[in-house]
Amino acid sequence: MMSAQAGPSRTEPETLLADVIVPRHLTGPFTYTVPSSLRHTLRIGHRVLVPFGRSILEGAVVALSHTLPQGLDRARLKEIRSLISEGASTDVSSSLFQLSRQVAEEYVAPWGQCLRLVLPPIPKPRAPVVHFELTEQGWAACESREPCSVKERALLTRLRNKPLKLRQSSSRPASADLLRDLKARGWVVEVQEIPPTSAAPLPPTTRRENQGNLGIAAPLILDPAMSWAEPLFEAMKGQGPMRVLVQASWADRLRLLQQAIRFVLERGRTVLIIVGEAERAEWVAGLLRDDEAGISPICFHSGLSDQIKTERWDQIHRKVVRVVVGTRSAIFLPLTTIGTIWVEGEDDAALKEPQEPRYHARDVAWLRAQNEQAVLVLSSAHPSLESRAAMEQQGIAIQKLIPPEARPNVQVVDLHDYGRGTVLSQPLVRAIGEAIGRRAGVLLFLNRKGYAGALVCRDCGQVPRCPACRVALMYSRQAGHLLCSYCGDMTPLPDTCVSCSGPRMQLIGEGTERVEEDAKRWFPHATVIRLDGDTMRRPAQAEGLWRKVEQGEWDIIVGTQLLLRRGPLPTMGLVGIVQADAGLSVPNFRSAERTYHTLLDAVNLADPAEAGGQVIVQTYLSSHHAIQAVAQNDESVFLSEELSHRSALGYPPAVSLIALLVSGNNEKVVHDAATDWVARLTACISLPVAGQTAAAKISSMVQSIGQPNRLTVLGPVPSPVPKLRGRYRWHILVKSAEREVGLEAVRNTVKDMERTSRRQAIKFDIDVDPIEMW
Repeated sequence: MMSAQAGPSRTEPETLLADVIVPRHLTGPFTYTVPSSLRHTLRIGHRVLVPFGRSILEGAVVALSHTLPQGLDRARLKEIRSLISEGASTDVSSSLFQLSRQVAEEYVAPWGQCLRLVLPPIPKPRAPVVHFELTEQGWAACESREPCSVKERALLTRLRNKPLKLRQSSSRPASADLLRDLKARGWVVEVQEIPPTSAAPLPPTTRRENQGNLGIAAPLILDPAMSWAEPLFEAMKGQGPMRVLVQASWADRLRLLQQAIRFVLERGRTVLIIVGEAERAEWVAGLLRDDEAGISPICFHSGLSDQIKTERWDQIHRKVVRVVVGTRSAIFLPLTTIGTIWVEGEDDAALKEPQEPRYHARDVAWLRAQNEQAVLVLSSAHPSLESRAAMEQQGIAIQKLIPPEARPNVQVVDLHDYGRGTVLSQPLVRAIGEAIGRRAGVLLFLNRKGYAGALVCRDCGQVPRCPACRVALMYSRQAGHLLCSYCGDMTPLPDTCVSCSGPRMQLIGEGTERVEEDAKRWFPHATVIRLDGDTMRRPAQAEGLWRKVEQGEWDIIVGTQLLLRRGPLPTMGLVGIVQADAGLSVPNFRSAERTYHTLLDAVNLADPAEAGGQVIVQTYLSSHHAIQAVAQNDESVFLSEELSHRSALGYPPAVSLIALLVSGNNEKVVHDAATDWVARLTACISLPVAGQTAAAKISSMVQSIGQPNRLTVLGPVPSPVPKLRGRYRWHILVKSAEREVGLEAVRNTVKDMERTSRRQAIKFDIDVDPIEMW
């Protein structure tokens, strides 16, 4: 904000100055003069166009004043160009304006970057489309075989069959020259088509759909089967913000969500539903659509075209829509009078934004629920440990667990009892044969694509690594090469080790390609399909595979977690988890929790035991608490052990965590900068939190000395990916018993680090409450 000035104003009384935030990674705001034409209309929150260097940027006004900040030269200030174009929303609502500021504070990000989140989408300008059609002379020339070149004749024939469309920006010089010649001869005429803008009238069907969203056909009578969720409906009757954790099967959660939507709409309020994946958002919106009840949700996610996003944002802003389903960015939509925010699959890692500002939609949803006096529902079959802990502090937890009789039989197979390199054990092979025999359906689940995890030298133990990213390369038999999963670089399979020149190179670990190959070898007459990141890379290919799944054109499905992104699969007679402990070796403190959740999702795909449903869990770690909790159908086995580990080692939810990353092209400069940042952070350990009284400051300093774990700084160490796309990366972890202590330390030091390293092309990234460990 603008700094205060001790002396008298150095501007004329009539001069109005505006502080403007622009969407850039820069500390701001920036001061501009207000033109006389806007002096009486400009307000805080208005969106304006301002000159910024050689560009014109959209920004938002955050302060107005007649006083020039100290140190600024009035003559060098630039003037605001204008409010944003007519026909668009000219301001940011006060609640969203406040939310963007809160996100900036909570995630130590520039306010300008967070402001982008609440601004309307700006459609990219599209070049006009030009139609080329045959004239009467052109038709005659085509019929009478007028003399022309072979290429001209081919183009005339094509135009006779169908008009040609080209964008003016399209670079097709050969066609352009031919068309110009044909146009000069009077055989072709061009007709320019201007693409519709986002301000164009909405199609009648869209308007009808959203008008149907304005009311409920009949009063809601709560389903007696929903009595287990009575605390949620009591919370929605209240006036203040409330946080409710719902743990139940997907079928029960869907029924509850449908009832909750009607309950909220009857009270004249709106509903915002957040999910992790765009594909799942579309699917959920379709399930919630109820024309008889007048419920027509719209979807909002990054997979939509710019024009559709702009149109839907405008509908929401104009209060035409009352139910919205979207991915993480939808939490910033201008929906008003929100009664309930429902976060479906609150433990989904996709709710965390990977780029700056690295917000978590689940936590931003709670900020917004408090601002809007709304109820936040966190819904999942297996809630995260962080959400469970948050409910103990403030909130309500309700659950409806799957009864034991509805679960399949679970058998754990210890792979130590079978030969090295076993992919499908004998118990699993027998069970597959039995399931195929009764046409019950088989799922072989492994959360690792490719043929093998890595290639290793049996002499020195080294594995080939990507030269740009320094991560182990994965082998794909389909591609016949080693692949880097970060940058996509492809390397031929080496004959000898690059480290010791030894000839004994061995593939280790199993991927979905290997499982598919073994399944086909054991069951040559079965139809086997594979669903993973390789086979579903292209949308058309993915749709074809999903169609096969839905139509039952398979005996065995081999797949990864991609299977869980869409709607539920048909239930299986057999689910084989090929290597249940594959995720436990991932260097992330959440690896056990993720493995447990993934195993639960896979188990839930099997038929009940009374219908012959069976799950076989293959593992080398049969005594691990994640495996045992699934085998015993007892989540307390997992929770007690995992919480004990987290508390002992100092990881969330026991402490707050901030991950810092320093990166650059010069390895020594990056290391020195990371070391300097650690030194500055360590110096903060004995410093009091800003804003404390003198007595509190002394008490805080004594606490720091007596409790060294109040703020712990680990590192710097090379990142798990030490080099990515040519940039060296060093990693720092900041742990704090109190969240604000860690945030304050990082806020105070990152500004100094960016200022001192500005000329060295060093980047400082901050990830508060990280999901992935850089």
